[in-house]
Amino acid sequence: MPRSSRYGLRANELPRTVQRSSPEAQAMFLQAHQEAVRVHGETDEASRAAYDALKQKFEKLGDHWIAKDVPA
Repeated sequence: MPRSSRYGLRANELPRTVQRSSPEAQAMFLQAHQEAVRVHGETDEASRAAYDALKQKFEKLGDHWIAKDVPA
């Protein structure tokens, strides 16, 4: 299976920063990546779309992703 040149992702493979994150972040990234692959194919664009989806509810802190604080 082809690899993404920039992000180094294969189908159903999580980036290391996502691997070190919560199961919720992992599931969100994986689902978003699978949906983006259906639309864009195995390209950098699919990986960027998955990161964009992850950034909606999570933020990167060091080497992992944490849930954003929801204002009360």
